[in-house]
Order: sequence, then structure tokens, then C-alpha cells
Amino acid sequence: MMILDNLALFLRIVEKGGLAAAGRELGLSAASVSERLAALEKYYGAALLHRTTRAIGLTDEGRLLVQGARRLLAEADELEALIRLGVEKISGPRRSTLAGATSFPSWMRSWLSIRK
Repeated sequence: MMILDNLALFLRIVEKGGLAAAGRELGLSAASVSERLAALEKYYGAALLHRTTRAIGLTDEGRLLVQGARRLLAEADELEALIRLGVEKISGPRRSTLAGATSFPSWMRSWLSIRK
């Protein structure tokens, strides 16, 4: 299971207000979205959504996961951008700016400062 993909899907479900709407936007069947949500709930061992035929709502665990997933996916995007940029090609002021960036995880800022 690609946990980051399923976290992104979970956030899309929450943003769109339903499994079918998220599936339509992503080109996935409702059954596929439901299966991936079930896999995510199984992975965490907790129900993430209260589901009825007309609406969804977040459980306490779901609210916690929304907050954490947003942070985690943002950091994953930043890491991917950094890797694609090529850390070895960064020099001078750009490296200093990246090393001091507050949006980077602390381990990444430490690694960048060591590599100077």
C-alpha cells in the first residue's frame, strides 16, 4: 500500500465531502476509493470517517489524521522538490537560504548545514 497516496486520497475525500466526489475528480471508481479508505483505516486501526448514505464526518482519529497528513504531504513535496533540484548543485546564498528555511524539517536543515 502506498501510504502517501492513500493519505492524499483521504484528504481529497474530506475536501470534496464524499467518496464518490473524490473518486470522480481522481478518475477512480467509488469501489476503489472505498477499498483504499478501508485499507487506510485498517493500517491505522481506527475508523477515520462517520459515513451515512448522505454525508461523511470525521472521527476524532480522522481529524488528527487530516492535520498530520497535510503536514506530512507538504514535507514530502518539499523533499521531492529538493531532491529534484539537486542538492549538490546548490551553492552560495541559495544553500544558506535553504538551510535556514523554517518549512523544512529540522533533520533536513541540519543535513544541509553539514553539507556546506
